[in-house]
Amino acid sequence: MSSSSRAPLQINRLAPEGAHGIRVLPVAHERVEIAAVVRGVLDRLRPAGVAVELPTQLTEKLGAAVRRLPRISVLLSEEPGQEALVWVVAPGDPIVEAVRWAQENGRPFFCVDPDVRYRARHRDPVPDPYAIWTLGAEAYLELLVKSGAQRPVHDDDRVREQGMAYFSRQARRTLDGELLVLTGAAHAQRLRALLEGPVARPMIRLGKSSAGLWHLDPVSLTGLMADAPLAHAAWEGARDGSIPEAPELGEALSRKISVARFGLRVITGEGDEDRQLRRRRLAEYAAATAVRAGPAGWAPDRRRLAEVVWRVGAGSLREQTDSELAAWQRRLFFDYSRRHARLQGLLAPGLYEWTVAARGVGDDNLAWEVFDAARTYPWQWQESEIPVARLDGSELDLGSRKIRFRRGFLSVKGRPLRVPVRQRPEPEDPAEWLKGFDAAGICSYPAEDLVIEDYGRFLQAKAKSILAAERSRTEPFSSGLLDGIDLRETLRNPHQDRIYVREALRAPGEAGSVVVIFDRDRDDRLFPFRMTWLGEHDQESDMAFYSTDPGSQVVGPGILRATYGGFMLTMPRGRLFDVWEDPDYRFCREKAEVLCLAAIDYSREKIVVHVAEEAPGERLRRYAGAQGKRLLHVPMASLSPISLRKIRVLHLLAGHDKRKVAKSYVW
Repeated sequence: MSSSSRAPLQINRLAPEGAHGIRVLPVAHERVEIAAVVRGVLDRLRPAGVAVELPTQLTEKLGAAVRRLPRISVLLSEEPGQEALVWVVAPGDPIVEAVRWAQENGRPFFCVDPDVRYRARHRDPVPDPYAIWTLGAEAYLELLVKSGAQRPVHDDDRVREQGMAYFSRQARRTLDGELLVLTGAAHAQRLRALLEGPVARPMIRLGKSSAGLWHLDPVSLTGLMADAPLAHAAWEGARDGSIPEAPELGEALSRKISVARFGLRVITGEGDEDRQLRRRRLAEYAAATAVRAGPAGWAPDRRRLAEVVWRVGAGSLREQTDSELAAWQRRLFFDYSRRHARLQGLLAPGLYEWTVAARGVGDDNLAWEVFDAARTYPWQWQESEIPVARLDGSELDLGSRKIRFRRGFLSVKGRPLRVPVRQRPEPEDPAEWLKGFDAAGICSYPAEDLVIEDYGRFLQAKAKSILAAERSRTEPFSSGLLDGIDLRETLRNPHQDRIYVREALRAPGEAGSVVVIFDRDRDDRLFPFRMTWLGEHDQESDMAFYSTDPGSQVVGPGILRATYGGFMLTMPRGRLFDVWEDPDYRFCREKAEVLCLAAIDYSREKIVVHVAEEAPGERLRRYAGAQGKRLLHVPMASLSPISLRKIRVLHLLAGHDKRKVAKSYVW
């Protein structure tokens, strides 16, 4: 990264010249913004060697782990009967960036933390590094050092600092130039003081702890990393200062498994290579759009990264469900996540806030797509030459607390969230997931049946309340209160000095069939699939619907997903003929009209509920009137868009046996 591409850093404020040719640079661990500061300091200072705050026994394994980058490794140092030290070697970690710079520039690096038993387990409050964009790296790290120096010092901290001073002196003697020591901000001030005086060899154990190196399983990334994996991917793509050209957003979205029309023969599928290409495209897109030059040099901007995860998450959901998110949902997503971050003492939201905000303005499907975009790190899916380790943040001492969410997210008090999450299954061979659809026996998913039946009853009750309101009357109080005082009318006429009472009359009949039209699809292009199926028991309605082609969304073994364009419900069950083949409806001009006529014909009650953006035409009203029924229109704008979105997705299963496994694939 060339120095001309960023504002100059004040090296003597960040890492003042120290005694014996040793400079100390304070850092906040595991944060991408600080990694950018470290890179800027190293490029300007170009020291003869680098020392880092890691145990001395990790030197060899650390070098091997850094050489594996961009694949993320985990270092594990353990001794029987003691807590293990786990260190994630990720590109956005400041210490990892320093070691990587040393290797790339032919400089030696040293681990100078002594191998001592560290009993003082505590978490220092660290201000959000996003403040660097406003304060500058120098002011931020100075405040960090001052706040760290004010906390009580444990005896273990003093032993470690004496050891770091001793090993730093030893390392400096092997160099012909300056040594840059990177240490936690809480230790920086005392370490500088120790380096100015005589330092004795620390009392450390002769028997060294064993150290191991593993490739971190991709599903463990969110559970062990403070910043979103996509932030590390963006930094990896732009750390050398050459910002890649942004690919088309659609290239970072496509995840469909395309199949032929409902004869169901695979014509193409998203295999491992396709998924890996999509991950690389998303990482390139994030590097090109979320990385910018600031006071600390090129670094991912978390607010810009939020734009990326929203665009990708919303676009992916739109591609899979053909549902468009409203402008108010986008605005509320950013406002919600920002306010949620402030409540946790953060300046900019991260993975946890994005996921919770997406669920708040949408549903769990939108939350998953946003989360899936934020956890993208393409290199981790490459084949590993070393053993693979799968770790959960709840298994380690991360100061986490559990909150109830569908996937058991963990929230970390006082620091960004690390999120372990259940992996969504993906097919090795898309053709395997289509087996079973060649035969009859397609059925629905019971959990979705319950939701849509409940919503149908809600619409029936709403229709009755609308009719009851139409028949209610208000009059001045004379001899009785009728059904109660009408406060609205009373307050509207204070000059009359009278009390108004209200009489609520019953609706003329019960509500029967329900028809919901999301999209009339007059050209029969977006929702080509049509189906009629019968209820399986007395609590289920017969149903007719038209939807997107289920064959374009294979989500599990024998499980297809589609999006309703419109549907009709009628009870009791077992009466509905296949309306799409019924010759009585051949004169209909569009699919929505077929559903309306069928709802009128099969309704045993006088009221037929019609939900759509537009009111039904006069032709349909006359048809209902000829049968002594009324087609009652409920404007779709009067209903909750969140509830409508929840009922709009359906899944088709290739047999009842698929219901046992569907919960793992239907999210």
